[in-house]
Amino acid sequence: MTTATLCLIPTVSLAANGRLPGNISPLHYDLTVIPNIEASTFAGEVHVDIDVATATPTVVLNAESLTLDRVTIDGNPATGVTLDKGSQTATLTTASPLPPGHHTVDIAYRGQIEKSARGLFQLDYTATDAPGNGKGGTSVPAHMLSTQFEAGDARRFLPCWDEPSAKATFTLSVMAPQGQMAVSNMPVKTDEAMADGRHLVHFQPTPRMSSYLLFVAVGDLERATAKAGDVEIGVVVRRGSVDKARFALETAAAILARYNDYFGTPYPLPKLDFIATPGAGGFGAMENWGAIMSFEKDMLLDPALATEAARQRVFQVVAHEMAHQWFGDLVTMAWWDDLWLNEGFASWMEAKAMDALHPDWSPWLVAMPAMERAKRLDARAATHPVVQPINSVAEADEAFDDITYDKGQAVIRMVEATVGETVFRDGVRRYMKRHAYGNATTRDLFKAVEEAGAKDALRIATDFITKPGIPLVSVSATCSAGDSPRPHKGKKGAKEAPAMAGGGTQVSLRQARFATEPVTIPDQYHLSDRLWAIPVPLATVGGATVGATGGAASAPSHALLTALTGKATAPGCGPLLANAGQTGYFRTAYTEPAFKALVDHVDRLAPIDQLGLMYDSAALGEAGQMAMSDSLSLIRALRPDADPSVWEQAADYLRDVDGYYAGKPGQAAFRAFARGVLAPVLSAIGWDPQPGQGDKVGLTRAALIRALSSFDAPDTLTEAERRLAADGTDPTALPPGIRLAVITAVAQHADAATFDRLHALASSTTDALARRQLYGALGAVRDPALAQKVLDLSLTPEVGTTIAPQLILAVADANPDLAWRFVTAHVDAVEATLDQMQRYEFFAGVARRSSDPARIGELNAYAEAHVPATARQGVAKAAGEIAYRAKVAQERLPQVDSWLAALPATH
Repeated sequence: MTTATLCLIPTVSLAANGRLPGNISPLHYDLTVIPNIEASTFAGEVHVDIDVATATPTVVLNAESLTLDRVTIDGNPATGVTLDKGSQTATLTTASPLPPGHHTVDIAYRGQIEKSARGLFQLDYTATDAPGNGKGGTSVPAHMLSTQFEAGDARRFLPCWDEPSAKATFTLSVMAPQGQMAVSNMPVKTDEAMADGRHLVHFQPTPRMSSYLLFVAVGDLERATAKAGDVEIGVVVRRGSVDKARFALETAAAILARYNDYFGTPYPLPKLDFIATPGAGGFGAMENWGAIMSFEKDMLLDPALATEAARQRVFQVVAHEMAHQWFGDLVTMAWWDDLWLNEGFASWMEAKAMDALHPDWSPWLVAMPAMERAKRLDARAATHPVVQPINSVAEADEAFDDITYDKGQAVIRMVEATVGETVFRDGVRRYMKRHAYGNATTRDLFKAVEEAGAKDALRIATDFITKPGIPLVSVSATCSAGDSPRPHKGKKGAKEAPAMAGGGTQVSLRQARFATEPVTIPDQYHLSDRLWAIPVPLATVGGATVGATGGAASAPSHALLTALTGKATAPGCGPLLANAGQTGYFRTAYTEPAFKALVDHVDRLAPIDQLGLMYDSAALGEAGQMAMSDSLSLIRALRPDADPSVWEQAADYLRDVDGYYAGKPGQAAFRAFARGVLAPVLSAIGWDPQPGQGDKVGLTRAALIRALSSFDAPDTLTEAERRLAADGTDPTALPPGIRLAVITAVAQHADAATFDRLHALASSTTDALARRQLYGALGAVRDPALAQKVLDLSLTPEVGTTIAPQLILAVADANPDLAWRFVTAHVDAVEATLDQMQRYEFFAGVARRSSDPARIGELNAYAEAHVPATARQGVAKAAGEIAYRAKVAQERLPQVDSWLAALPATH
């Protein structure tokens, strides 16, 4: 405990979940901040109007790394000020208890400008002086200030009630150097010139909002704008980068009209800025109301470098953060345990926006890999419910994971698919109107959806967000007799599959929890606690989609499997497909003949079902519940002209399997198989974009080059080296869509001379986006001696702290043991490159690349020494992944080896 004079008093106990006492509510903050970037400090003065609910002798609020110099309450000096570092609170004592009603608190204070993304922090970068200013266009050091407050870092910027439910209005003023711009949540009200050349920028008052959404940035910035109705949209960038902001600006303007209509409540602020800051951190962007902050890599596009993947990434970031302006900002979760209401909904809304504006990108196919990551994590013992208890800021920071974001969006998608798009949207509109400028819970959302006409929405959602894990639905089917088949010729001479004109398919279903490692369920749990209410869409190849029934009678619009077992009838009698459309959050297990029938007719499945079948068979194969080679059989059965997005994910999965083979004798045979499958696809689409191919083909082209390079395909490596060598003289040699993939392929197989050439290219590049790409490519090098050079380079000023974590993780992909030894030998230096959201996850991220069970003990030893016990969720996940990888390599790969050996020589 650190005490700041006047006198010592007992600290007030917080609630069991780490929350403030709750007897005082802030109403309005009037705040002035004066940064001193040379001293890395700032001074602040804040006047707070508060409402006291019950008489109290103390005022307890949040403060961290602040020095409180002067405190008055209702104009009278506080008789005591106690700072508690453990609870990150300040307790202010009055001479006599404050009666219920309106009061004021005034505090003059000082704080630190941080070097990583928390509180008010400094971003260092290199700027280029314009020719004609006497410096001839030379590179000079430059600095920018920005804030990042989620989850609990507003308390580093001002003493405040730093909880989501403690909403208030804010009036902010900030001192800026001469010639520099200041930007915040609201437009500038007045700009006051100071005698010393600085200017004090006063912003308009904000709407009622949570403290973590407050924002300010100061720097040598410029702003591009567009109008969307009455709202001015701006992209704020460091000077000289405005041309890279055009795609984000155009995207935001198009999305705003869509969201105004969808939510039924127009965006309520007069402006919406996107602030692109140099560097990187443990997050991509932050949804500050009216002032969305992101790092440049997630907001800006250089036309000479931008890949199709980069365009999609910028679209997703813009769509995600704009969705938060309603889901998170206008209506905010009551506490951090309902964080998924913000993140899951915004993740789902990305795909909705993409479907409206870029349907050619196949948005639900784009979303599938993220939801697959959540499913894989959810099958491990270290998973957690979507809604989980949060007792500290550290626990809140750990909640930003694949379960919160991507299981969250999968659950929303499942509920919407079950109740219907219109009903779900109408429920969302009710929710927005009812809770605008306030707080809400998960129950509030799904009750509103049910009030709009959806039955069982709350029941389905509650099961999937309160219970950890993912269901496994086992299906078996029997065709009705006496129907006349309609023949279909399957893939590669497969037998004819009967698709019945009449009758139907009788389907039996059974649910269980799908787990890749033992999961303990307490004995006191009833069977119903282990079951889910699962909407199960069913279809036959060439037939219609129906719902599954089970347990109690269900409404036909969203029939549910609620009991351990259930029955359904699917029209038609072709191969049975469960989870048709992949809207359900579960794994599907087929009988062996049923799975083979789907593989034989995979070309008749929708691309999203091809991908879902590949994901499920891969997961069940790795878990030993079917042959691991079954997923490879499915990939082998795909046509070269299958949807490019499916081939992109197939290539990535083959790289994952190759990772299991690291150091194993069967790797050469597996790589030969993978080359044989993927090379014809790359040959069919070509290295250069062709008219009419579309963006999806560009994404697949890059994925295939990456994969075939990983599999040592000689033709791919030769062509990559040729194109990189020709880049200086042939402007068509490296189109933006394959530039990074080609450079990475060459770096991966580099010798010392090639490495030095690529290193020189990276170090001489001044463009921030290109520089990040080139250094990241260097990290792919396989040669251990050269990989060590990259690691040594990562902690030097040449690379800088914002690129260092990315570089180390890139090395860990190809050389996991080398990277682990490096980070554990340089803990303090590595931690100095990390922000708050990376600090407890990064070392676990390096460790999880390994398949060596010994790494688990080393990771746990690191955690004991460096990670608080309340912040080890990431460590537990990494330990589970290491054990899982080792188990798959030992127990499943022999079956794959046998399958590969039995294939014809040409595959």
